[in-house]
Amino acid sequence: MKNTNPCEISVRADGFSLVEVMIAVFILTVGLLSAAQVLAMAAGLDAQARSKSTAALAAQNELERLADLYRRNPAADELKIGTYQAEELTEIRNPETQNVLGRYKITWLVEGIPDPRPGMEPQGRVISVRATPMLTESVESPRSFKNKEITLNAVIAAEP
Repeated sequence: MKNTNPCEISVRADGFSLVEVMIAVFILTVGLLSAAQVLAMAAGLDAQARSKSTAALAAQNELERLADLYRRNPAADELKIGTYQAEELTEIRNPETQNVLGRYKITWLVEGIPDPRPGMEPQGRVISVRATPMLTESVESPRSFKNKEITLNAVIAAEP
């Protein structure tokens, strides 16, 4: 006996319709494009983090050199109040492969230590060291993800 109900819909389970396949492909495409965009952003952030860390290393090396110089000779010319620049670019290299990871122009500002008490001038210096990514001696790095200047500040004083 055949069902003669006019409200009943017949459903076939043979496969997918063209519309269903197109919707699935669209959803898959959107998902893959989103994943590709996330991967590209992660690669850019990795390069930026590497640039910041090598710039910080270059600035830290210079700050340590100046602190050591202050301990040996507080009256050295490089420690007088003013602004200075290293004569050559500082290169940071991979210790295993010796590949250059970054070249930096190092500048530093030397100031006295401020004291709010009248007539008091503490012994020591405030030093701000800046590392600027460079392509050559006179050209800053044109890559936006590599142009990360780092400034480190420290107060140095003679041992008590």
